Amino acid sequence: MVISPGLFSLLILAGVHFVANQARLVGWIWHGRFLSFACGITFAYVFVDLLPTLEKGQPILKKAFDPLIPYFDKHAYVASLLGVLFFYGLHTQSANSTRNYWLQMTGYLLFNLFVGASLADSTNPDIQPLALFTVAMGMHYFVNDHNMAVDEGPLYNNVSRWMLAAALFIGYAIGYWSHIPDAVVALTISFLSGGIILNALRYELPKREQVGYVFFLLGALIYTVIILGLA
Repeated sequence: MVISPGLFSLLILAGVHFVANQARLVGWIWHGRFLSFACGITFAYVFVDLLPTLEKGQPILKKAFDPLIPYFDKHAYVASLLGVLFFYGLHTQSANSTRNYWLQMTGYLLFNLFVGASLADSTNPDIQPLALFTVAMGMHYFVNDHNMAVDEGPLYNNVSRWMLAAALFIGYAIGYWSHIPDAVVALTISFLSGGIILNALRYELPKREQVGYVFFLLGALIYTVIILGLA
């Protein structure tokens, strides 16, 4: 049986959900160097690859949403800003933390559904080159899941990581058997890209160690050079 490139990528990303909480096993990861490096890769991916790709799909969003929001010429960026504001609002709320956790999880599950659906067609231009997409998403998952494991250990270990992995496979099945409208995909990914940015910053901003910034910078610069070199 030959595994398609998209399915192989899916298996790698699902596996990240099960190892992100094991960061203690590797000392230099636990000290933050790898996580900072992963944050840098995530930032480079969002700003150098994801947002420009969304800009190319702007005509689709404009055609679909002009009747509803006629005065916004940059729907993708507005959606990204709303994503930052939404997820930041959840992070700043101390009360009803369980409710906020599940609101965040809803967003992450939806994001995984669309990632899985995108991987069902490994020729999809939005995820090309597939290897770079897999690395960027894997780093994002690692940082995000690590944060959730620290904040909500038992809940994440016993429930959330299984749900996140399942969402990838469900999305893959949906994408394999049907077609999600391009405008819906673009708007959702735009919104959730704001969450990606915020989660990377959430890990980096509290840091005071210079070593964290150095590895963050290295990750961003190295990944940017790779993306531009393959553009």
